[in-house]
Amino acid sequence: MDEPTWLFNQLLRAHHNACAAALARCGQGDIGSPKLLVALARYPDDPGRAPTQKELADRLHSAPATIAASLKVLERQGYVERRTDERDSRRNRISITRKGRDALEAGMRAFQTVDDHMYRGFTPEEREQIYRLHRRMLDNLYQIGGGQDSGCCPPPPPPQERKCDPC
Repeated sequence: MDEPTWLFNQLLRAHHNACAAALARCGQGDIGSPKLLVALARYPDDPGRAPTQKELADRLHSAPATIAASLKVLERQGYVERRTDERDSRRNRISITRKGRDALEAGMRAFQTVDDHMYRGFTPEEREQIYRLHRRMLDNLYQIGGGQDSGCCPPPPPPQERKCDPC
């Protein structure tokens, strides 16, 4: 493995670990699938318009069994709820609960704190350049089968310099 690849892998791992630690400090360490909560939060609070488990799997480009296992845990913790579809009793619609929205909000603050710390000392121009380079790398990987932008999580805006705000 060459030096840039190794460094990039270390960066991803350190970011992941820092986010997990920040979530734990905020009392949100039990959320195993924040990406799933983000996807659910984008739907209106109308049970009839909530997604099915299959729609979530398609949107997140995940295996239905993976989504099912994650939803089971999130439901047991009170972050999501399943309701029988009024038009088709064989299907369940999945909704994020108030507890889930509150946890997601706290989690997003924790993620922002990690990012603020990671970019500390960078100029706005450097932050913009990093964003553009990462975006290009991601687009290049999408072209060779590295996954597709699911539309659930649009790319974030370039990072802005902000004062760190702990949970």
